[in-house]
Amino acid sequence: MTHIIDVLSAHGGLAHSSTLQADGVSLAMTRLAVARGDIVRIRQGWFALDTAPQALVNAVKVGGRLSCVSLLRLHGVWCVDDRLTHLSHTRRLTRLRAPNGTPLTRPERWGIRLHPARGSHDAARIVDSIDEALLSVFSCQARDDVIASIDSALNLGLTTMDRLSALPLSAEYRTYLELVDSAAQSGLESKARLGFRRRGIRCRSQVFIRGVGTVDLLIGDRLVIECDGITWHSSAKAHDEDCRRDLELHRLGYIVIRVTYRQVMFDWASIDEVVRGYVSRREHRWAARHRRAGLRSTCTV
Repeated sequence: MTHIIDVLSAHGGLAHSSTLQADGVSLAMTRLAVARGDIVRIRQGWFALDTAPQALVNAVKVGGRLSCVSLLRLHGVWCVDDRLTHLSHTRRLTRLRAPNGTPLTRPERWGIRLHPARGSHDAARIVDSIDEALLSVFSCQARDDVIASIDSALNLGLTTMDRLSALPLSAEYRTYLELVDSAAQSGLESKARLGFRRRGIRCRSQVFIRGVGTVDLLIGDRLVIECDGITWHSSAKAHDEDCRRDLELHRLGYIVIRVTYRQVMFDWASIDEVVRGYVSRREHRWAARHRRAGLRSTCTV
């Protein structure tokens, strides 16, 4: 049974019987593996390991393809977690099934959001392409969340501007592409950049400052915004490095504002008030007094 387990593992933990047979796993071997409890049958023609991602298992059970933010998140793309499984489908709704096998009459009851898919139905295909998933995101998520996900996908090299421009987008959605920034390293950074843009405050992403490293956002000459997500700033080592960077930035004459996930997502007004105060007083620019003190820009984009 080692061979069938290896084959399923190579396909992400689950596969259609046609895929197994193409990789040298006979129907008899598959039935024996199910009988022994080594694998499970999750729908007619579909088999999986116990370790298969639940989102993919749900896609197979329903009869759709994993798409939108659910698919993008598996590839490391930043997306808002709405706790739903997003699926595209080419079948008639009457052919779709709830995870328990009953007709899927109320998708939201099962935490499922459905998206119409393009093309004909392919029983062996359970995931959309990255670009298909991004196309679904446009009509599913709020504008800033869409742009943040596109920033992330571009930064990870999962798509390109040429491919995005070729998508069948409405005129409104095409304006989103004018706001993307592939330099953005996190969705939080993207959301902050867009928040400042709404106020007419320009900022640059991922600016390198000698002696410090790369900062998330730089407004004007000297106002640094660092976006502290939970993942990368929770350890003692990360905290020590943040403090070192902040101290060096202050030594060089920069102003540093650190903002958290909660503040960016749920308390933007407080960030906006402080930053607009600095900008209105022109403290985001080097002044003559700074230059007399020997302070000047040490940054490159």
